[in-house]
Amino acid sequence: MNLLQKRTNSNDDILKGLFIQQQLREEAKDIDQAQTNLMASRGFNSTEFYDDRSYSVSDNKMTYTHLAKHRFVDMKSRNTREGKVKKKSHPIHNRILFGHFNNIIKRMSFGYTQAVKEQMQELYNNLKKTINT
Repeated sequence: MNLLQKRTNSNDDILKGLFIQQQLREEAKDIDQAQTNLMASRGFNSTEFYDDRSYSVSDNKMTYTHLAKHRFVDMKSRNTREGKVKKKSHPIHNRILFGHFNNIIKRMSFGYTQAVKEQMQELYNNLKKTINT
């Protein structure tokens, strides 16, 4: 067994992976709720603004898919042939995402304590029991 396989099979690595997945799922829910609330307060009535967004967490990665419209309505200005045109901006994309990225960084840096390790160990043991039955 090589070093990479030993690291993958390490109990601590498994617990860290569970912790990271749990934190990313929670943040994805928070981001989705924050965007939904802001879009509703700004008068976005079209269902495509709400339906064509998705968050998925796999391994240690969160993926966010969205329409280009979400970024466009976030912009304060745009460049055209006639020059720079100012428009009304609705901060439904960048401000929310980058604000939550800071939360994710803080959670990953300081949230993996001994109490969390014990909680993840219990969760992992329960998961193993359900798989084996």
